[in-house]
Amino acid sequence: MGSVRAGMDVIEELAGCGPEAQDRFLAKRSSVVADVMANGFTRRHPDLAAKPGFARWQLVALAVAVTAVAVVVVFVPLVALALLTVVVTAYSLLHAVIAVAGLLHRRPGAAAADPPVPDTQLPSYTVLVPAYQESEVIGGLVRHLAELDYPPDRLEVLILVERHDPDTRRAVLAADPPPFVRIVQLPSGPPQTKPRSVNLGLMLARGELLVIFDAEDRPDPAQLRRVAARFAARDGRTACVQAQLLFRNAAGNWLTRQFAMEYALRFGLALPGLERLRLPIPLGGTSNHFRTDTLRALGSWDAWNVTEDADLGMRCAAMGYRTETIESVTWEEALDTVAPYVRQRTRWLKGFLVTTMVHTRHPCRTLRRFGASGTLVLLGVVAAAPVTALLQPVLSALTVLALTGPVWSSTGAGLVVPAVAAQGVSITVWIAITFVAARRAGLAAPWHALFSPFVTVLWSVAAWRAAHQLVVSPFSWEKTPHRPSTD
Repeated sequence: MGSVRAGMDVIEELAGCGPEAQDRFLAKRSSVVADVMANGFTRRHPDLAAKPGFARWQLVALAVAVTAVAVVVVFVPLVALALLTVVVTAYSLLHAVIAVAGLLHRRPGAAAADPPVPDTQLPSYTVLVPAYQESEVIGGLVRHLAELDYPPDRLEVLILVERHDPDTRRAVLAADPPPFVRIVQLPSGPPQTKPRSVNLGLMLARGELLVIFDAEDRPDPAQLRRVAARFAARDGRTACVQAQLLFRNAAGNWLTRQFAMEYALRFGLALPGLERLRLPIPLGGTSNHFRTDTLRALGSWDAWNVTEDADLGMRCAAMGYRTETIESVTWEEALDTVAPYVRQRTRWLKGFLVTTMVHTRHPCRTLRRFGASGTLVLLGVVAAAPVTALLQPVLSALTVLALTGPVWSSTGAGLVVPAVAAQGVSITVWIAITFVAARRAGLAAPWHALFSPFVTVLWSVAAWRAAHQLVVSPFSWEKTPHRPSTD
């Protein structure tokens, strides 16, 4: 209890200081601050934290499940084929239902605008920019933030830079930042993760509203003003507003097209669909806007969860808050080579597994917090993404063996034919919702959705890497490289 109280004292003291006093505090008590950044959430909310790891019953259940799948695959492969087909098809159909709800959410460009807030009544805004080894791209963001359509006297930008990363700091200064931009040098310490960085930003934040942008982001200049209007039009139970993410280099190559269509599906249909259905929304890692006081009440981010965004979105729902989406776009750079894509996806899928572990440690408590529909999102969306990616190679191998190998027989046809047909339906549904999302987002050549099933090969590679890392390095963060853009 004493360490929890000490951590709260640090947070309160930093929040009550001006920028210069905050810098002096960070210099004098860097080790204490570093500890709160990394472990403050775990101490305050151990049952919602990743660091304690799996509960014993979860390890036993996982071992039983893996053993059962292996036994069924080896000894009754046709039954395994049928069961795995049901899992993968259910995942696709659930996404189709959510996507249809997203289509009904609002037509592009037809959403009723929230009443604008006069400049004199706009809330103060803090922008957090976690930046590690981003010297090649951070200057573009700094110049873009200088052009935001928001009163400068109500704007605070904190660029959070590791002390052992002088190149990024020099790049920020070289971009001639406006007066409301401040460089914050982070106290050293583990884990080397984005949520650890933004935890310090939250301690320092003086804005009534707060948003995170990544170093390669280019947000719509009016985004802060539009989100402020949305919050003003809602009650205090709306904790977060998630903007859309799209890629400005979508037409670069086959991989960037697929990545862009995936984002169009997620941010253009899936998240609005979840909002329409009043279900929990696993957040994206950038352009999520919060009421600062509510974010502090939620406990900040978990520094040991490598998908801190999805975790926080689920926690919002668990603690009775709402998340909404807004049709304001932040443009990013899609990864255009396979290796970085797989590494990034590995981190995401590992984080989804960790988030599922955290929120299912106490099953009865999970049902009370989320209800049946929210639990469906936790298991059918967050957990199912890595699980189906893990199972896909097994399902593909069983399907090939069933059609060409010794397990095929007139008796087995009763399982194989429906299973293959269901897989065909699943693939068709996925292509269809991806195509619709791509057209709705205005992407060129939406017919490339026909090739979206092939991306599952990369997802499966990433999922098996994620499963391995979950055992040997659950908190490791594989850095995503970013290249300078032409804008």
